[in-house]
Amino acid sequence: MTTTSPARTPAPRGRPRDPALEDRVFRAAIELFGQKGWAGFTIDGVAKAAGVGKASLYLRWNSKQQLLFDALGARASIDVSIDTGDIRSDLRHLGSQLLGMFWDDGGVTYMRLVVEGAVHSEFAEHRDRLTHPTIAAARQIVRRAAARGELPPGTSPAVVLDAILGATIMHVAVTPVELREAAREQSDEYLDELVDLILAGVRRAV
Repeated sequence: MTTTSPARTPAPRGRPRDPALEDRVFRAAIELFGQKGWAGFTIDGVAKAAGVGKASLYLRWNSKQQLLFDALGARASIDVSIDTGDIRSDLRHLGSQLLGMFWDDGGVTYMRLVVEGAVHSEFAEHRDRLTHPTIAAARQIVRRAAARGELPPGTSPAVVLDAILGATIMHVAVTPVELREAAREQSDEYLDELVDLILAGVRRAV
């Protein structure tokens, strides 16, 4: 199975990557974007948060767009080649990846992606290059299920994916801080209920 992820910005020649340093920089970039949004996101700010010299970042990335979307691409890859032959298992696997990704980040960064894209056109272009290949591939999960007869003909992939994406990100975003650990431990139960609810609704509605 393969993982869908966007192309990474090539490193300048003669400057090999330090994986540990890169991971620290990417974590700092995602956290800063989640906290301050696109307007408050700067290469200097990432350097300070990561505890590295800003000159080293400018040698690797010549714009904040490149830095942020390299970070998102490295840490937000979703395996959409799922094909177990069973739609419940496929959606369950997809939901588990989404929920794990949102719990790791608190969901804030991914909500920022939606909001900032509506405000800044140049940001939206970068966001779309990051997300559209994954979304297009994920729709095939629903189309294959319809072809197998597991879902009614005409089932909308967008509706099914919106339901699982929206529910998982909101589940993380609105869970009170004091309940987050317990909620994360109960992720399996939550996903079972969510996927069953989505499938029941689709099968009744179409």
